Amino acid sequence: MRKAAVTTMFVLACELAADGWSDPAAQALRFFEGLPGRDPDAILRTLRPLHVGADERARALAVLPESGELRPDRDELAKLAMLQPVLIYHERDQVFEIKVIDVPQAAVALHARAVLLISRPALRLVSGAELQALVAHEIGHDYFWRQFEETSARGDRNGRQELELKCDGIAVLTLVVLRLDPARLADGVRKQMRFNKMLGADANAADYPQLHDRQRFITALRDFADLKVRTTGR
Repeated sequence: MRKAAVTTMFVLACELAADGWSDPAAQALRFFEGLPGRDPDAILRTLRPLHVGADERARALAVLPESGELRPDRDELAKLAMLQPVLIYHERDQVFEIKVIDVPQAAVALHARAVLLISRPALRLVSGAELQALVAHEIGHDYFWRQFEETSARGDRNGRQELELKCDGIAVLTLVVLRLDPARLADGVRKQMRFNKMLGADANAADYPQLHDRQRFITALRDFADLKVRTTGR
């Protein structure tokens, strides 16, 4: 069964190249292709980094502006509560501080591996299921934090796009393990991109993969993860 799963992944990688997918997408898929042929839960547990310590967390919080944090209303609190299964699964529920911030763009971001920053426009724009998926992507940044710092220092746009797709992959595996719908990730990304484009707040759009690449990548990883679940019986 493991051979079948790996062969399927190799075929997907070949299809990426044949169909004219971007190099970052092909490289990200090869990363997941090279992982041990086990179920998504085992893959994530193997990759999961140690979380930041209390001192690092305190330093991350200390550098944030004193103003700009918003108090969530009842509906927003209900959406934020839906993040708990994702955070608990990744052992980050007692690590990440969640802050709703007052910025005009739709944004969900991880600050210093310790603080989830969610803008009010994003919180109101996406559904609870889409927010779960977007936060699972941000947890992917925790997995690849050092690599993101290195690609940013080099100004390596292709490397940045590849890492964004790897974070999408972490999100997809997470959602499959939790029996949630990975398609919600693409939906949430699309809503944020359209909102920010209309706002004129998409100056860094070139640092991110094209939406169609992300959608196809998410579908490929979902199918691969589903195959692993079926072949391992989990």
